[in-house]
Amino acid sequence: MAEEDPPRQDVRALTGNERALLDAILLQEFDGVKALRVQVGQAMASPGCTCGCGTIDLHVPHAAPKSSAHSPLPVEGEVLGAGGEPIGGLLVFLDDGRLAGLEVYSYGDPLPLPLVDQVRWYG
Repeated sequence: MAEEDPPRQDVRALTGNERALLDAILLQEFDGVKALRVQVGQAMASPGCTCGCGTIDLHVPHAAPKSSAHSPLPVEGEVLGAGGEPIGGLLVFLDDGRLAGLEVYSYGDPLPLPLVDQVRWYG
């Protein structure tokens, strides 16, 4: 039996906004999404970047079902500014069929994790 990595000290439950963003992405239909919908209910989070953006690392138990989806997911989010202009985006990454990260990127200064109503989904 393989030994798992020791637990990180900074791992915590998903916030309501983190869960809402992941749920919105996983509303889309693509190969492997059903397993990811199960995983998100078991996922935990930790800081994913030190630049000040809202990127988080995701931690899913090894017992969770693995997804056949490719990484990054085929669904992306476009983060919109106050005037409706694109200011960045969201990507979800997998590692060995499990949720591994929600990346927030920007076209300027680092972006915090946006609210669901600030994101336009495509893919």
